[in-house]
Amino acid sequence: MKRMGEFALAATIALGLAAFPATLGAKGQYAKGQKKSGGGSHSMTGCLQKGDDPNTFKLTNVEGTGPKNVEIVSMASGVDLTPHVGHKVTVTGTSVGAKTAAKAEGTKDTKDMKAEKGEHHMRASAVKMVSATCP
Repeated sequence: MKRMGEFALAATIALGLAAFPATLGAKGQYAKGQKKSGGGSHSMTGCLQKGDDPNTFKLTNVEGTGPKNVEIVSMASGVDLTPHVGHKVTVTGTSVGAKTAAKAEGTKDTKDMKAEKGEHHMRASAVKMVSATCP
């Protein structure tokens, strides 16, 4: 009987440890209902154009699923997108919230703020030219 109790205790501990990383959000794993904190880095490939606002750029005809147009509202130090305007590029960066994007674009109008919420914005941390021409 004593051995059965020890076995049950060992099995309970093993199951608890197996579930431990997923329930506490170990790197790359999140329990159901948990959200990843912060904006993770991601890459998007498309045609780079000058943005509608000063110091901004647009990535159009974005490949894959998701948004087909992306506004790039800021760049990390050392990243220069200007020479790549008109090129097909892959931009790596992090998502930027609507409030941050509106501030970067100088948006103050309530109507424009609502429009910002429906758009995808990025802060570019790297750029790689894929092709010198865009489709």
